[in-house]
Amino acid sequence: MEGKIYIDGEIGSKVTLESVRNQVLALGDIDVLNVDINSGGGDVTVGYAIHDYLVGLGIPVNTKAVGICASIATVIFLAGSNRSMLPNAELMIHNPWIQPNQAMEASDLEDLAQYMREEESKLANFYSSKLGKDKEVIEGLMNVETRMDLIQSKSVGFVNANSIQYRAVASIKLNDKYMNDKSTKLLKELHAKLSKLVKGEEVPQAADIMLADGTVVVIDSEDGEFVGKSISYADGSPVEDGTYDLEDGRKLIVSEGMVSEVMEAEEVAPEDSEEVAALKAEIEALKAAALESANALEESEKVNAEMKASIEEIAIKVSALEVENQAMASVTVGGKEPVKAAVKTPEVKKAESGLASGLAGFLNLK
Repeated sequence: MEGKIYIDGEIGSKVTLESVRNQVLALGDIDVLNVDINSGGGDVTVGYAIHDYLVGLGIPVNTKAVGICASIATVIFLAGSNRSMLPNAELMIHNPWIQPNQAMEASDLEDLAQYMREEESKLANFYSSKLGKDKEVIEGLMNVETRMDLIQSKSVGFVNANSIQYRAVASIKLNDKYMNDKSTKLLKELHAKLSKLVKGEEVPQAADIMLADGTVVVIDSEDGEFVGKSISYADGSPVEDGTYDLEDGRKLIVSEGMVSEVMEAEEVAPEDSEEVAALKAEIEALKAAALESANALEESEKVNAEMKASIEEIAIKVSALEVENQAMASVTVGGKEPVKAAVKTPEVKKAESGLASGLAGFLNLK
């Protein structure tokens, strides 16, 4: 026979060793004790006393964090051989602290500091022994006041069991090709109604998710969020650890019966339509034509530059030859006054002919 007690409130004031003992005694003869904890901590000495009392009962003790389980309340939480927590609960550990309520001298403060150091070491040793972690690792978590959700609490070792699930499942695994939309809807509505009642209590509605291979899995989620929620097959059997493809392209990563991560589907670029493909081809053709025109223009500019240089060179030579021709062509014809006769030498004629030929070639007259 199972029984349940509640540790709800500050340890040492609202929750005492006596109040816990009275709850247990009121249960009578039980074989298993379930303990729900919702406490921000409190008196260290009382916390250790409650832990030792629960362990000393000699029966299996299951502890569950509900809401907040912090400070010395985590010591009581570790009295459970099976420890779980609700998806939205939180655990917190830190170094013990004290607020003196009287005037103290330096020696008093030194003694108090030594006492607090001993309490820190005692608590770190306790966590290390219970969780199987190195003391240095635990001290690092305590020094920074570490808060942990369900996934983090499992990784550290505080939680060693899946979240306690209160839900009824009544479903069958059928391939979609044998079910029409109406029958699928009815089955889901039936599942939703049945999964609300256990012992007359309303519980979160589970979400039915279809895997890529057509298998249905059930995730305990009422808000659409999957991470940190327990997962099972529609028949209630556990889903093995691994990565699973969903029908919408996403991937679920399952670890220790919980969804640890949801990976979004990779975006696939849509194929081009015929119209888009034709436009792309036209653009490529225009690019090729533009490149060809640019190359032709560059070649034309190069030829023009070379022609211009040749013309300038010929003009210089013609000018020089004309000066020379004028000097050599002065002759005396009768009378006393010399008469200059312009006579074109063969060299001048040749230069002028070359200039004319070059111009004609430049102007495409040949």
